[in-house]
This record gives sequence, structure tokens and C-alpha cells, in this order.
Amino acid sequence: MKAKICGVLLFATLATSSAFAAVQDSDYYWQRRAEARERAIEARERAREQRDFSRQFTLERHQAQREALRARMEARREAFQTRRELTRERRDVLREAARARRDAIREARRDYWRSWRVY
Repeated sequence: MKAKICGVLLFATLATSSAFAAVQDSDYYWQRRAEARERAIEARERAREQRDFSRQFTLERHQAQREALRARMEARREAFQTRRELTRERRDVLREAARARRDAIREARRDYWRSWRVY
């Protein structure tokens, strides 16, 4: 009987001390929880900053690629326009030369036939 009473008394003492420790350590639990929450918030912020940096880097790279493409297209367009202008000038020169040759031949024929006219 004494052993039962001592056992119950020991059990009650341990239960009371455990309950007291749990109540007293509840601040520790809440503090650890707050620290874990803070670490999670910081991790999310770091991840967000990394995403923003990556997005910005990708955007800048894409803009640089588009600018390079635009510059290449502009160079091709200018080269095409230059070739077209040179071709047009060459054609105009050849036309003028052909026109001058035809006019010279026409004038020579006209002079030839005029020299045969009798007035």
C-alpha cells in the first residue's frame, strides 16, 4: 500500500513538474516557432529576389538579342537598298549610252540622206 501511495505521489509529482515545465517552456516553443517563421519569410524573400534577378537577366538578354536582330535586319536592308540603287544607276547609265548611240546613228543616217537630197 505504501508502495502504491508512493508511486501515485511520485507520478503526481512528475506530472505536475511536466505540466509546469510545459507551461514555462511554452515561451520557448513560441520563440522557436517565430524564428522558424522568420527564417521561412527570409527564404521566400531570397527566392523572390533570385526570381526577379533571373527574370531581369532573361529580359535584358532577350532585349539584347532583339536589338542585335534589329541591327542585322537594318544592315541587310541598307545593303539591299544600296545594291538596288547601284543597279538602278547602272541601268540608267546603260540606257543613256544606248539612247546616245541610237541618236548618233539616227543623226548619222539623217545627215547621210540629207547629203543625197537635191534642192
